[in-house]
Amino acid sequence: MIMALFTIGEFARLGRVPVKTLRYYDEIGLFRPAEVDPSNGYRRYATAQLGQLNRVLALKGLGFCLDEVRQLIGQQIGVAELQGMLLLRRTELERTRAETDRRIAEVEIRLRHIEQEDFMIGIDILTKTVPRLTVAGARATVPGSDQMRERCIGLNDAACQTITSLGLHVDGPSLALYYPHEEAIDVEMAYPVRDPGHRGDHGGAVHTLPETDVAYAVYSGSYDDFGAVGRLHVALRDWVAARGRTTSAPVRELYLQPPGRSGPDGVMELQYPLR
Repeated sequence: MIMALFTIGEFARLGRVPVKTLRYYDEIGLFRPAEVDPSNGYRRYATAQLGQLNRVLALKGLGFCLDEVRQLIGQQIGVAELQGMLLLRRTELERTRAETDRRIAEVEIRLRHIEQEDFMIGIDILTKTVPRLTVAGARATVPGSDQMRERCIGLNDAACQTITSLGLHVDGPSLALYYPHEEAIDVEMAYPVRDPGHRGDHGGAVHTLPETDVAYAVYSGSYDDFGAVGRLHVALRDWVAARGRTTSAPVRELYLQPPGRSGPDGVMELQYPLR
């Protein structure tokens, strides 16, 4: 039987690959032509080789390097071994995807920072006097900003449980209080409550913030964008220092539009109490 042969150009069209790819595969010994004309070096390919070419392309498409493809093709490995290699490859791809998603999230935050640059430069910082405020809350130290969202949700839930158990009445939007700490973030999630009067049984969960002058600014955006919120805190600290003032603890974030558990954008007022 005479075997039908194709020129390299014809076979490239059948296999939907560039001619230079077939030449390169031949040079590295990955995919050889059926025969080579000794007089002119022209390569000829057989129809039956399309299946082998497709397997090479499929393995390469799965992310295997050409050396790995050559090994898989040359050794004619079994189904179980191929399955194990594919499972390992899937794990590697999933890890790469997670890393890529993390980097994309960082890029998105950087883009938002650039978009907000003009806003940050021209931010409006004002002063006012805020009255004494009785709050009920829950306080903890958080090692880093990557745990802030989860821990603040837990502290918010604890504050709500305290309010319910003590029979208190909420009297305003929630707020976060930040206390000085050198190695961690010392934060309290709290709610203003109507002053319960005698609070000997309430422990430290209920306490009063004194009347004070504050420097304040309003932030609109995602509560999870700690970079943007952090820059606003820096702007307030710089503003206070530039006027020869100092800040007393705790710094406050007043949630005018409360944060949701799914992380929607909101509105908060940052307050720096002034000595």
